[in-house]
Amino acid sequence: MNFKLFFLLLFIISCSKKIENAQDKKFYQDWENLEIKTDRQTITISKLSDSMNYENVIYTKEYYDIPPQYKIEKVQKYKIYITKAEKDSLAKYIYESVTNPKFTNVLATDYVGNVKLKFGKENMNLVCEYKSVGNWTEVSQNTRKIYELIKVKAEISTQ
Repeated sequence: MNFKLFFLLLFIISCSKKIENAQDKKFYQDWENLEIKTDRQTITISKLSDSMNYENVIYTKEYYDIPPQYKIEKVQKYKIYITKAEKDSLAKYIYESVTNPKFTNVLATDYVGNVKLKFGKENMNLVCEYKSVGNWTEVSQNTRKIYELIKVKAEISTQ
């Protein structure tokens, strides 16, 4: 009798886990907006649009004081075409990055290597921010995939 009860309990637990995973899959497919932000670039993507907004800030090349006093020289703004498949892939990678962040022991000097990933859905945002990690594309497989998808479309800094 105890043997049957044990297997019944095991079956119930394993089924509830599958339902939970199915809900996670559906959740990242229902995104509304995405954002990838580095020190110099900001990329925003809306699910309803066929393009992404790209903003690149160019600072003066003067020597800086302590603390740094960068001055904005020019801001470039573009709309770049992006396919539905590319948007959905980015949504998946960003969702996985914000719900399962990778922790790193890398600490870069001069605050090099910053990226902020944002996954937006209805009235909430999930955000993961890496600061001073050197090359942010090396933090996880997902950050590498995000970079590989974006670099084909637009210039984006890795540090």
